[in-house]
Amino acid sequence: MSDHGRTTTPLRGPEPAGALPPPRQRHGAWHVAVIGVVCVLGAIASTVWALTLDHGGRGAGTAVAPHARSAPAVAYEPYRRPDPTLPAVPPGRVKRFRVDVLMHSTKVAADQPPLRVWSFGVDGRFLRGTGVSPPMVVDQGDTVDVTFVNGSSAAMHVDMPHSLDMHAAEIAPNIAFKTIAPAATTHYRFVARNPGVFMYHCASAPMVYHLGAGMAGMFVVKPRHLPKVDRELWLVQQEYFLGKAPGGDPDYAKMLAEKPDVIAFNGYADQYMEHPIHVRAGERIRMYLLNPGPTHTSSFHVIGAVFDHTRSEGVRGGPAQVLTLAPSTGGWVDFTLRGEGAFPFVDHNFASMTKGAMGAMLTAHAPRGALDGF
Repeated sequence: MSDHGRTTTPLRGPEPAGALPPPRQRHGAWHVAVIGVVCVLGAIASTVWALTLDHGGRGAGTAVAPHARSAPAVAYEPYRRPDPTLPAVPPGRVKRFRVDVLMHSTKVAADQPPLRVWSFGVDGRFLRGTGVSPPMVVDQGDTVDVTFVNGSSAAMHVDMPHSLDMHAAEIAPNIAFKTIAPAATTHYRFVARNPGVFMYHCASAPMVYHLGAGMAGMFVVKPRHLPKVDRELWLVQQEYFLGKAPGGDPDYAKMLAEKPDVIAFNGYADQYMEHPIHVRAGERIRMYLLNPGPTHTSSFHVIGAVFDHTRSEGVRGGPAQVLTLAPSTGGWVDFTLRGEGAFPFVDHNFASMTKGAMGAMLTAHAPRGALDGF
């Protein structure tokens, strides 16, 4: 077992002197016949199984429930890799954001069926093909002007009331964060007085259902005099609870039992292992992190690096090996990758990592095969 927690084939020790290799089983003619039949049946089954996949989740596709030949196929969006580069702060002292709701059928893991994710779009940007919502970034002291639309058109497929709770906003929630009907709009303003990585989310009841369905995102308030770095990245770690049928709404009972099927960075399990984040050795990197939950604590770790500075919920720290993020906790870490290679990042709760909370940074001159074995 290596530090990234995935079991690899154990190395075999030297054979004792005079030891013989395992005997090779002999097969008579009837064994060959049986094996041939099994191979044919296996090939047929494999072909049928392969036809239900979408090439690792990277294309649009359809899904059919097992043992449900008469059930209609479920269409879902093609996977699109979210850019993990943190967006720039918009110009001006007043930052205006239009936040919309989208209820869409997508996958959140290549090896799992699709589900209906409830997510947000910001200023017309929707991260389709995943279960994540875009981040918003402002400077400390900015006035933030928010227009919230609960489904701006029929194409958003919104069929229930929702709301928008901004944790960075010091404002009366019964007015600003009120639940509104489909197609309705609300508006509010606040001053981003306090720096940090905050959460925005739907606060409509039952709240765990809306958060567990995907309705959460990152809101960054950059502090005054924040030291510059070479690269800023963002990662939101979310939990997903697959429904009872492909393409259906998430399973509320799984949320109450705190049993997510998938835990992923930026809306799709293991996506940054398949499509690593490209960086340069020696540069200063800052990662903004948020764990909306709604149930699991994250222990964020970069393999091969130490965080020399951390900040979370107003607390400064470092050097540190992990940043612990309870549900609704955010923060950032600063570090440098000292060498060429692949540097995986994980939730060091390895059960969560196994469910998809893993990615990697790859330096510009990493040797070929640097990610092999992870």
